[in-house]
Amino acid sequence: MEPQVIHEAVRSGLARYEYRHFIIFGANSEYAALATECAGDQGAWWEFHDEYLFEAQARTFTRAGTIALAEREGLDLEQFQHCLDTQAHAQRLITMQEQAIASGVRGTPTITVNGRIVGSSLQSILDAVAEASDRSKE
Repeated sequence: MEPQVIHEAVRSGLARYEYRHFIIFGANSEYAALATECAGDQGAWWEFHDEYLFEAQARTFTRAGTIALAEREGLDLEQFQHCLDTQAHAQRLITMQEQAIASGVRGTPTITVNGRIVGSSLQSILDAVAEASDRSKE
């Protein structure tokens, strides 16, 4: 088996890729998630997520930092700042957190296949996808 199996499972509809915020670093994590959702309102969710959350992890997530990135991404700063200030997506983040904890998530990344947490090693994912694929053929 190879990673292509995962891509094929998603492409065929057997699996889907979802990203859900899981607040594990306190207020900074919460602020980064909120800022990403606000960027998403303007169609820049992935760009903001990838650059800010993954490439700048060592940096403290601050209002100034998120606004600077929003400006670099060409977002409407007034809309972005309003979203941050009103915490427009706060309830969505709380709901994601509650659902994750209730389903057994304890850290990131967490991979589930058919609602079962399978771990994050490539082999455990491939095994779970192959098992799900075999079941779908029955």
